[in-house]
Amino acid sequence: MSDTTLPPRASLEFLRKLAKDRLAVLRQSNPQAQLASALLSVAQERGYSSWRALKAELDRRDGTNARRFFDAIARRDTPAVRQLLHDEPTLIHARHQRHDATGLHHAATCGDVETVRALLDAGADPNDMGDDTRIGVIGWATSIWQVGDVPMGVVSLLIERGGRHHIFSAIATGDLDVIRTFVEQQPESLDHRLPARYHGQTPLHFAITRNRPDILNLLIDLGADLDAPDANGQTALEYALLRSDGAAAERLRAAGARPAGHAALRDGHSGAGGEFASSVQSSTIVVGSKDVAATLAWYTSIGFTEVARFPADGSAVFWGLATLGKVELSFDVRETADPCGVSVLMTTDRVRELYDVLSTRQLDAADVQFVKTLHVPEHGGLEFSIRDPNGLTLRFLQPK
Repeated sequence: MSDTTLPPRASLEFLRKLAKDRLAVLRQSNPQAQLASALLSVAQERGYSSWRALKAELDRRDGTNARRFFDAIARRDTPAVRQLLHDEPTLIHARHQRHDATGLHHAATCGDVETVRALLDAGADPNDMGDDTRIGVIGWATSIWQVGDVPMGVVSLLIERGGRHHIFSAIATGDLDVIRTFVEQQPESLDHRLPARYHGQTPLHFAITRNRPDILNLLIDLGADLDAPDANGQTALEYALLRSDGAAAERLRAAGARPAGHAALRDGHSGAGGEFASSVQSSTIVVGSKDVAATLAWYTSIGFTEVARFPADGSAVFWGLATLGKVELSFDVRETADPCGVSVLMTTDRVRELYDVLSTRQLDAADVQFVKTLHVPEHGGLEFSIRDPNGLTLRFLQPK
């Protein structure tokens, strides 16, 4: 009898195995039988014209269930997460298209203890480092949060279930005892670097980023290399100076860090205007938004045109662009971390030269505070940002 319905929890691997078993039976009467015939037989028994059609349906289901899974995690809906895992246990290994991160990565960064517990109970790996940021679950739980906001309940649960710190997650917890113990056990960790997305920062750079002079002192006392450069070629001292962090710079100097070896300002390069003005091709106001999709809907309702959003697959939107005539507004969840919640993004084809001029000026005159030094942003190209005296961030981007 033909079974014309595919079970809700149908497994492609199970059906492949079934076809291989079917092939063995077929070859008893026909030694020349091929696997394709067995696959077709299995597909037709379940109401599909071909194996390809059956596989397409399973792929569609997998995609739909994965979206439901990650959406439930984003909503912090633990019962829904448990039910989805009960119905389809393989979701525990699903990875989101953004950052190639698992559900555990996302639940950890949400600070959702109960969902993290549910995922660990289902077999999630607390030491999964397969995300494209290469900071692992413990990094998602700590490194992208500001000190004081780290969800320590999640961190404690991950450690309890076998999770392991790296030097940057230890620093991000802000716990001096945890950092000291970690370095004593793994002294080589003082030489580790964050991935390129985080500018290849050393532990010293990262402590400065976190605005933790006590951690900076501890790392110096533990023997961190004072003059090790990050991926931008900047030592911790230069990095502190670019960020206008005088206290960190003085501590590093007192510990023996070598003076910044930058070139003197060239004549005519005391400002960013003039020669560089013509290189600025466009400007966009970037507004911090906690709900980009709702914001785009509001702007389009008053006459703006939505130009783009990301991601566009129906999952949680974190970036969008809308225009009205020549006015261009961008909305970004990441911008909510900025003190003003607004920045101005300018595109230029001379970003590296502009960066050299402004960084040299900052190292000499200390009047240009860098928010982010030159780096490759998530969407490609080269970018850096500075902050004006009013707290407004100016971003300079050379698109890829």
